[in-house]
Amino acid sequence: MNVTLIQSTPNPIEMISQIASICYDSTPKSALGLVKHLYKNGHDSVFEHVVFTFKIEGISRACSHQLVRHRHCSFTQRSQRYCSEDGFEFVTPPSVVDELFAKDMEKIDNTYQIYLGDDVPNEDARYLLPNACTTSLYLTCNLRELIHIANERLCSRAQWEIRELVEQMCSLVPQELQFMLVPKCQSGRLICNSPCKGREKNEER
Repeated sequence: MNVTLIQSTPNPIEMISQIASICYDSTPKSALGLVKHLYKNGHDSVFEHVVFTFKIEGISRACSHQLVRHRHCSFTQRSQRYCSEDGFEFVTPPSVVDELFAKDMEKIDNTYQIYLGDDVPNEDARYLLPNACTTSLYLTCNLRELIHIANERLCSRAQWEIRELVEQMCSLVPQELQFMLVPKCQSGRLICNSPCKGREKNEER
């Protein structure tokens, strides 16, 4: 997969601090200190003014189906109705036998091409395509939603592909914001009632 940060709000810490200061009619001594205070105390509405747009390429349809469940994001995705997937690329899960899986994908692609040759339109031939088929999309979200995505999808229980995707997304965000982009067990705000080794695994990275 390949993730690119297309655009983001410049000077996000200063922006959040400036916006939050209107609530208290005061000028903060430390912009970062104020942002950390807001985060710790759950004053999240001010984070909605910081926005990111990512270009995401080479993830599976299985992954994108999970991603679009984050309904506070905006998505524009490659259409299998209007675009031909002849010779489609695919994502191979690490738990399957590569050679066998690749042969199955080849069979599907061959049948898909036969359908297109028989004048079956893309919008109908796509019913044959697997969740492994890759896709590309643009995703726009605000910082509040990105924090939520990180809380849920950086968890060790999240599926491997979307966890890798969100790791890449978070790594592209300005460094001073990354203390908020952690699995919920590390957030200091959310409680996970099912203990796991996620904390240790993330601390090792």
